[in-house]
Amino acid sequence: MTPTSSERRYQVRDLRQNFEVLDELQLDAVYALMKVGARLLFVRDVQYMPLAILEHGGHYITVDLDGRIDLHPALSIRSH
Repeated sequence: MTPTSSERRYQVRDLRQNFEVLDELQLDAVYALMKVGARLLFVRDVQYMPLAILEHGGHYITVDLDGRIDLHPALSIRSH
């Protein structure tokens, strides 16, 4: 059975698991961002393609499957 979107929300990955789902190009970009102080929050699955969500200086950053960095992503993140 496929979990509903609300059930998926509660399947939280730990940091190691987040890194495991990233592609090589994403990992390179994420590591580069972390070197300048960004923090990996989580990895969102968007149409079976992982999208890394990071935070730096109170702003969100995304890294797509091709390693492209978006410093001003249009995304909404629910608070806990």
